[in-house]
Amino acid sequence: MDELEFCVKSISYPLGMILERLERREGEKVEVREGFITLPRAPFAALCYLTGIALFDALDIVDKKRLGDDYGAIEGFRKKLLSSTLGARLRPYLESPGRYVSPGEGLSIDWLEFEKREEKIRPHLKRIMELRKRISDRSEFLAKTDFLAGLSVDEALLLSYLAGEAGLRELINAALGKHNPEFREAVKAYFKALRD
Repeated sequence: MDELEFCVKSISYPLGMILERLERREGEKVEVREGFITLPRAPFAALCYLTGIALFDALDIVDKKRLGDDYGAIEGFRKKLLSSTLGARLRPYLESPGRYVSPGEGLSIDWLEFEKREEKIRPHLKRIMELRKRISDRSEFLAKTDFLAGLSVDEALLLSYLAGEAGLRELINAALGKHNPEFREAVKAYFKALRD
C-alpha cells in the first residue's frame, strides 16, 4: 500500500478498496475508467482529495447514497487542508476541483469483499469498545490495546474507519501508533508525503 491508497482509505475505506484494484497512469486530470485511473502531477495532499472526489463521482447512485457520510469526510479533509499551512499552495486544486477531475462512471464497491474484511476486524472493534466502557483513563486504555500489534496497515485503516465516531477513531489511531510498528511507519510516510 502506498501513501495515496493510505490517504484515501483513511478518509473512506470503501473508496480506497476501489483504488487498490485500479492501474495508475499519468494524465492531465484525475480520471477513472474501468480498470485504471489517471493522475496528474499535483501536490500529494491535493491529489488525495481529487482522487477521493473522482472515485466518489464515478460511483452509481446507490453506492453514493451509502457513502454519504464518506463524502462529508472528503469535504472535511478539504477544509482541514485549506486551513493548514499548506492551504495557500493547495487552494487552486481544492477550490476548483472540476478543473482537475474528469467525470467518470460505472464504478461500484464490492460490498461482499468489504463485509468479508469487516467480519475479520469486528472482534477487535468490539474489544476496544468494551475497554472504552470500562476504562476512562487514556493511558490505561492505551496500555490494554496491545492486541492491535498484529494488524496489517490495511486492517488498521479498516478498524479506524469502522469506529465511525471521531473520538473513538482518534483513540484507535493512538493505540495503533503505540502498539503497531508497521502502522506507525505508514503514518510517518503519509505525513511526509502530505508535506511534499
